[in-house]
Amino acid sequence: MRNEEIEALANNLIKKLNINKLPIPVEVIPKHLNIELQYESFDGQIDGLLYRDEDSEQYVIGVNSKHLPNRRRFTIAHEIGHFLLHHGESIYVDGGSFQVNFRDSESSKGANIEEIEANLFAAALLMPEELVKETVMKRLKNGIDFLHESEELDKIANDFKVSVQALCIRLGRLGYTF
Repeated sequence: MRNEEIEALANNLIKKLNINKLPIPVEVIPKHLNIELQYESFDGQIDGLLYRDEDSEQYVIGVNSKHLPNRRRFTIAHEIGHFLLHHGESIYVDGGSFQVNFRDSESSKGANIEEIEANLFAAALLMPEELVKETVMKRLKNGIDFLHESEELDKIANDFKVSVQALCIRLGRLGYTF
């Protein structure tokens, strides 16, 4: 799927749910999509997972409760991206089948197209382009000086409840230069 289509999907979801202020309440979005949200203490490198059983129409996003709040928010948005964009891998258990997508330390490396797309969706959902532009204009009237504006970037990231790293990647994708 093209970047523009992923952006449009995230924006349409935000509009459909009538979300228009920061931070995006990503924790309530799964309920609107008939997805149960659960926080679990996962071992190893698992950030989260998406479980879906199409036969029973049961869908669950599991999020690693050990992670910091902003990381959990990105994981929720990432798994929503998988739910809307991908069908997942089939796993057979006790004669039944279901699909599951995992988010782990490999997800952010950009090697798997589905992970790239889910990350793009998560960024677009948590940091909608129009709200990013509006916030940057308010806080940084003379543009972004990435070398000297770290305090302001921290404040913007806090407005969106995302990491500074996620914000900087999003700003780069939106055409702000470093």
